[in-house]
Amino acid sequence: MANKRPTIPQAIKNLLWLRAAGRCEIRGCNRILYEDDITQDPINESNIAHIVSWTHSGPRGDVVLSPKLATDITNLMLVCPRHNHMIDRNVEKYTVARLQEMKKEHEDYVREFTELNKPLPYCVIELKSLIHGSRPSITEKEEADALFPSYPQKERIVIDLCDIDNVSTAKSLIDSKVKKYINIEGNVIYAAFIMALIPYGCYLGYTIGDKIHVKTFQHFRDTEDWIWRQQTKDGLSVKLPSINGTAENVNLFINISGNIDEKLVSNSFPTYSINADNPSVSFLQTWDQVVTFRSQYRNILDTIRKNHGELVVIHLYPATPNPINFEIGKGIMKNLDPTIILYDKSDSTEMYVEIMHLHDRIR
Repeated sequence: MANKRPTIPQAIKNLLWLRAAGRCEIRGCNRILYEDDITQDPINESNIAHIVSWTHSGPRGDVVLSPKLATDITNLMLVCPRHNHMIDRNVEKYTVARLQEMKKEHEDYVREFTELNKPLPYCVIELKSLIHGSRPSITEKEEADALFPSYPQKERIVIDLCDIDNVSTAKSLIDSKVKKYINIEGNVIYAAFIMALIPYGCYLGYTIGDKIHVKTFQHFRDTEDWIWRQQTKDGLSVKLPSINGTAENVNLFINISGNIDEKLVSNSFPTYSINADNPSVSFLQTWDQVVTFRSQYRNILDTIRKNHGELVVIHLYPATPNPINFEIGKGIMKNLDPTIILYDKSDSTEMYVEIMHLHDRIR
């Protein structure tokens, strides 16, 4: 005979309703459960879901914890019927830790009677350009999966450069979109999905600047998704040139997706570099690697300025994935850094050629 679900005391049910304010506790839902969506007639559409199942064989069940927490309010969530079924059908995504986080977040928000602690949805930025003649694409579902357990706003900022064939026009479009839609004021947070050539990702980061909170995402070819991984063994290192005195020009190689071939660089300036342990298209796996790059990149720009002065010109050669491209531009301090010229390979020659002045010295 199957075990019978333990009866939850009415006092516990009432307390849960009060803590949840009669709304679904799944992040992003917040649906009112005590009246009909259309008619506003009184109705009880609530389910009480177990974080750790009341039976060890159930969703997120545990031999020890299931009987112990079966009627414990800390293990119960007030949810709508749709999300009750959803969390139990996908236990790998809706883990114990994730549901506990959502429950606490919702109940803390209700307790404080303010929206200040309510998580803000990300405003999604999509940057696209032709890549090897193809138009890249991303679905709203892919973006939502990448942002989980946060969620995207319904409106997106789309910067489509696929029909633009010159750098100057592309820069102008990026400038106009950023000026119109991206606001330095307020508490908006942004998520950038970049599917574009290296210079455009760099320029988007430069135009947005370092005063706006933006998290970028990487497309993973092996799983065909944009979900950051949790662990990686590979890191980054910095290499400095052996020189005496100052130089008017220096190279900065960033070897992450691959290695810059020095034979294809037409100058012989002193070379600084940031290097992946094992440069490849699959090197970048975690957001922590992006944060590490951000710090090392900022440090190397400061080192170049310290060694050579503010008049030095930095010739930048990136072999980098999209999130790093964005950080290259975003990490430039516009009132401090020297001129930075960006190079990439030309379609008509194997040599690296100047693409744009990513930054011109101001002071």
